[in-house]
Amino acid sequence: MKELWSSSVFWRVLINSIGVVSVILGFWLLVKLIKFIYSLRKNKNLNAKNYIDLLPIPSEFIGDVQIGITLNNEQNIDFNILDNKEKQLENIYNGNIEKGEKIFKIDSLKFKNGEYFISIKTNHQNILRKILVDN
Repeated sequence: MKELWSSSVFWRVLINSIGVVSVILGFWLLVKLIKFIYSLRKNKNLNAKNYIDLLPIPSEFIGDVQIGITLNNEQNIDFNILDNKEKQLENIYNGNIEKGEKIFKIDSLKFKNGEYFISIKTNHQNILRKILVDN
């Protein structure tokens, strides 16, 4: 390798060119990685504002049950009760809700004893929770 280096200008230019291209490519990839991490962090903060929090729900529904959600900004939601085959049985709420906490009342006496699902859909999120009606 030393003989090639000292004997030929071509090999010196080629090896130095490969080194320069590698440094430039590495720097470009590093800049892209930093931009990607920055945009990921920015989008995470923006998306966190669009999600809703479902407050803890009881494991068994007996009589009237209250279910609460917390919204970070105004959103359109679709709140349904589904059977065990995920077919809609009852629409609890469909519309726009302002920022803050919202409580929904569900009369479980309308349903036979068994397993059901609560479905809450927004533009950014779908929540599906299994519930047990035991009247």
